[in-house]
This record gives sequence, C-alpha cells and structure tokens, in this order.
Amino acid sequence: MIRSMTGFGSASSDGEAGRISVAARALNHRFLDLSLHLPRRLQGLEPEMRKLVQSRIQRGRVELSLQTVLRDEEGTAVVVSTPVVAGVVGALRQIQAQYDLAGKVRLADVIRFPGALEVVETDGRPDDERRRDILGLVESALDSLDRMRRAEGENLERDLLQALAAIEAAAARLESASRAERDTRRDALVDRARALRDELGLEEARLYQEVVRLVDRQDVAEELQRLRSHVGQARDVLRDGGPCGKRLDFLAQELAREANTVGSKSASAAMSREVVDLKGEVERLREQVQNVE
Repeated sequence: MIRSMTGFGSASSDGEAGRISVAARALNHRFLDLSLHLPRRLQGLEPEMRKLVQSRIQRGRVELSLQTVLRDEEGTAVVVSTPVVAGVVGALRQIQAQYDLAGKVRLADVIRFPGALEVVETDGRPDDERRRDILGLVESALDSLDRMRRAEGENLERDLLQALAAIEAAAARLESASRAERDTRRDALVDRARALRDELGLEEARLYQEVVRLVDRQDVAEELQRLRSHVGQARDVLRDGGPCGKRLDFLAQELAREANTVGSKSASAAMSREVVDLKGEVERLREQVQNVE
C-alpha cells in the first residue's frame, strides 16, 4: 500500500500535572524535512522525537508541535528585566524633574511597562514517567497521521491506476492509427518519388530507399512499446507499495518523454488528437505522483 505525503494527526492527555497535546502535520516535499516546535523545558526530548518521526516517515515536510498547560509552576520562572526596569524608572524621574511633577515612582507604575517582568520556561528534562507519557503521545499522533496518509494513499493508488489504464488505452489507439496511416504515408511518398524520378531522371532504387527511410522515421511502434513497458513498471511499483514516490516520478518523466516523441512524429490530425489525449493523461499521472511518499 502506498501513502500520501499529506495528512494530519493529533493526540492529547489531561492528567493531574496538566494538559499535553501533540499535533503532526505532513505536506509534500522532495525529501524528509522535519520541523519540531517544543516548549523550552522539553527541548531535551527533541533527539528522541526526531528518531520517532524518521522511523515512521521517509519523505515529506513534517511539522510536529507539542504544547503543555501545567497546573503547577514547574518549569516556569518570573524574571525581572533589570535593564528595562532601570530605564523605566530613570525615564519617569526625568519626566518628573523636567516638568516639575509631584509624586513618587511607584511599583505599579513600573511593572505595567511591557518587558519589566517576564515569565520564562526554564531548561530541563522531564522525569522518566513524564518522558514516557510525552513520547507515547507523539507515537499516538503519528499513528493518527499515518491512518490519514494511508487513507489518502488508497485514493491516490486508485487514481494512478486509472491514469495508467487511460495511458495504455491512448497508446493502443495511437498504434492502430499509426498502422492504418502507415500504408497511406508510404503510398503518398512513393507517388511523390515517382514524380521526382520522371521529372529529374533520378535512380528508382535510390528513391525507394529514401521512401522506406522516411516511413521508418515516422513510425512510433518503438516509442509506444517503451510507453507500455513504463506503464507495466509503474503498476509493479504500486503493487509492491511502500515509499515509492521517487520511482513513480521517474517513470512519469519517462512516459512524458515518450509521449513528446510520439507527438513529434505525428503526421495526421487524427494522431495529433490522440497525442493530446495521451499527454493529458500523462500530466494527470505526474500531478498525482507528486503526492506519493
């Protein structure tokens, strides 16, 4: 089974110490790009959380955020910003002196200024019990994320198989059209060659060789055969499952290359219309592949 690179998962717990919530969001990306948002007091858990995510996800941009609301004051401290307080007191006294104002500088006047007092989270590492609880929540959030990615992966696989079937059908129509027009192209070139032979007195055998060469140059059998081979390989990759987005992307590029070559050899309006349909299905496939892990 394949997985989509996009999804969302969350988990939370509400205990005696407080509430802890974890959210995991995954988006498309060529490689694994992991971003963690943790409270300062829990940053010591970052290496373990990174290992957890890397063991579960191979590709995509993953944002993991952890929030805590503690019922006690553990992990926080109130700090006086001495430079700010000194600056505020000095400025207030300067205003008093400059404008001859009565009164004193009071505590209430100082602490109302932003930055005078700061609530900061202290560094530290949670005890073993809380550590296990937090990492367990991270696992639960990743499980929730994985369920969504698998569900979207099922839809992606269905769309990809439909696109591959449409590409195969377009290739079959092109092959039939090419066979039907091959004799017509050859007869037209033979008639032109005979006219040139009579007009210029050229050697007949040489002209027929050129006719054969031109007909072969416009033949698309090899390109269509390679295209069908790529379709079969893509089906095998989907059947094997797992992280296969890069392999599918490579095959989609090869399909686009073959479709462009067939288009450059198309010599009739009917074949050109079929090539347009083929390119549309290949482009649809390429867009869907960008979502596969």
